[in-house]
Amino acid sequence: MGTRNRIAALPDLVVTPEEEARPALAAAVNSFFKASALMDPFRLRMWDAEGLTVTQLRLLNWLAEDEGLSNADLAERLYVTRPSVSALLDRLERGGFIRREISPSDRRGICIWLEERGRNAVSAMRQEGHSYTARLLESLSDPELATLAEGLTRMVDAGRDRRMRDLQAEKAAAG
Repeated sequence: MGTRNRIAALPDLVVTPEEEARPALAAAVNSFFKASALMDPFRLRMWDAEGLTVTQLRLLNWLAEDEGLSNADLAERLYVTRPSVSALLDRLERGGFIRREISPSDRRGICIWLEERGRNAVSAMRQEGHSYTARLLESLSDPELATLAEGLTRMVDAGRDRRMRDLQAEKAAAG
């Protein structure tokens, strides 16, 4: 069975009550998970090359964009708790991907910096990720690509808004 048939043969996901009321939502969720599965070979290659998880790669990518971030900054950007970020940073520091330094502006704070190994991992991830994704999308027409880009941008914006509302609710509940 070819790759296309294996991906198309993925079972439909469980439909939530919200999706039952909105068939278009159910179809979009199902398509999203099938599309996400297309990235698994790339994610596995990155794991094999450096032993890095998707979340660790995302953390390194944030640092490549803005070095010197704090633990709290990274937790906010990754939508995880500070203790979760600390555990990620411990492993990345032991692996030589990052280093932590006392903040020059707040002696109680810590700033996180990429080491050369971290920069190399981010560079390889970006190059391979862009190339791999471009190959997945190359058969789409320019209008289809524009529609896809617009839809994905709207999805990311809506997802970020939703995640921020969820985090605010969690903070309010924690008190």
